[in-house]
Amino acid sequence: MKDFKGFIELLKLPPTILSTISLVTGLILFLPDKAIEKLYMFNLKEKYGFIVGIIFLLSTIMLLVMLIHYLGKKAYKKISNKKLIKNQIKYLKELDKTKTNFIREFIKEESHTLNVCMNNGSVIELSHFGIISIAGGTQPVDIDYDNSIYAKYFLQPWVIKRINQDEELKNKFL
Repeated sequence: MKDFKGFIELLKLPPTILSTISLVTGLILFLPDKAIEKLYMFNLKEKYGFIVGIIFLLSTIMLLVMLIHYLGKKAYKKISNKKLIKNQIKYLKELDKTKTNFIREFIKEESHTLNVCMNNGSVIELSHFGIISIAGGTQPVDIDYDNSIYAKYFLQPWVIKRINQDEELKNKFL
């Protein structure tokens, strides 16, 4: 049971230590015997060569797995980001006239901030999809005579970026 816990601890080692272990054990295994004799490690290689080889293989394989995992996460993030941008542009292109005019009003404002009714369906939808966000966690709100609640919302910077990057969106919103 102790050996298994030791193995689990080995798996938790950071990549820098694993790479050091891999490099040192690899050098012990693959350096010429004359170089190993000068380092006074020839007896270590002769006596424990099998264990040094296992440690070398384990640490090298774990490093490779970590590298593959890291590269996979990077690739997944890049693919997800491209897909997100594609879906954002698609959503903006398919907006109805009411929401398009609403976004136009935000763009016209220098600060891209407007005081709008929180109960409005367009505001709720645009807020849900991250097109607009409430400006700040705490702010004074206005309550109108018909129980409509007004608060400041701002247009997300990525919306303006997508509009400026796409000619069709420029024609639609600007």
